[in-house]
Amino acid sequence: MKTAIGRAILAALVLWAFVDDAGAASVERKPVRIEVPNTGNLQFFTLWVALGAGYFQQENLQPQIMPAAAPRDVGHKLLKGEADVALLPPPMFLGMMAENKPIVLFASLLANEPINLVARKVVAEARALSQRSSLQERLRAIAGLRVGLAPEVAPRLRALFASAGMDAERDMRFVVVPGADQVQAFVDGRVDVLFAHTPYLETTLVQHRGVLVAETSAGEVPELAGGQIHALATTREEAKKNPELIAAVTRAIYRAQRLIHSDRKATVDAVLASGMTGIDRARLEAIAAIYSSAVPQTPAIAVAGVERDASLYPAHPRAPDFSRVKASDYIAAQFAAEAVKPVR
Repeated sequence: MKTAIGRAILAALVLWAFVDDAGAASVERKPVRIEVPNTGNLQFFTLWVALGAGYFQQENLQPQIMPAAAPRDVGHKLLKGEADVALLPPPMFLGMMAENKPIVLFASLLANEPINLVARKVVAEARALSQRSSLQERLRAIAGLRVGLAPEVAPRLRALFASAGMDAERDMRFVVVPGADQVQAFVDGRVDVLFAHTPYLETTLVQHRGVLVAETSAGEVPELAGGQIHALATTREEAKKNPELIAAVTRAIYRAQRLIHSDRKATVDAVLASGMTGIDRARLEAIAAIYSSAVPQTPAIAVAGVERDASLYPAHPRAPDFSRVKASDYIAAQFAAEAVKPVR
């Protein structure tokens, strides 16, 4: 990717290729080609932590990050044999399952919904919003207001309000705002609350004094928690031909998950070391505090979460019919199961 972010990530990976944990010359490592939708999305939080903390190198791997031509093209390199692993969001892996593509998901990166509900500070004060109130009380306090949301995310917003016994389309006024315009719509007061993910979420919180109304990433809404969001996938052929490689990748992800749930500062430092640019530490710390809770404890793929995704997320080009298609046929559970076993 010909951007500062892409160059910085590649530079960081080159550095890791020649320096081991002790700063000495490294042994030759096995390359692993990882296809990603893009190199600037903090929803891929777990992968960036694994990269920046050097966990792939600890598994004797040398990661090569390969951005897709466009986010919806991710997986093309994997299926053509040009990548060993691909990071797939629900719209992409659902579409591949519908078309019976030869993929298997093997490591979960995110389990809870990355989109959260944030209110303008003046709105929060006027409606007397309090984090000490129940989720139902908070959502009822903002009834009738204008909620900004991107196209295709309404099913998740409806699930959020339904968890409080409300009807989002009846009780709120929807304002569809493309992602790139969401922060400005929030600042200008064109929306009162915003249903947003990174980078718009942390920008409104840190730079524009936004107030969290619903922390879906923290698991406040069971229907949007404990599921299957972003995952690493490989092909069935690759899983059979190079199981050691896929197992090592899974262990690197598990190391990152343990760090995320144990040391917030080291987690932030790892993301910064991964080569990501364009985000200051304050915003990164804000999103790390939110997204750490959304990261699963282990890389295990949630089969029920995959099936639930079909009702919550768009699928490209279409959604699979899970009454006919088995989600479990597209999951290689053995790698996560082995990764979490204690070393003897």
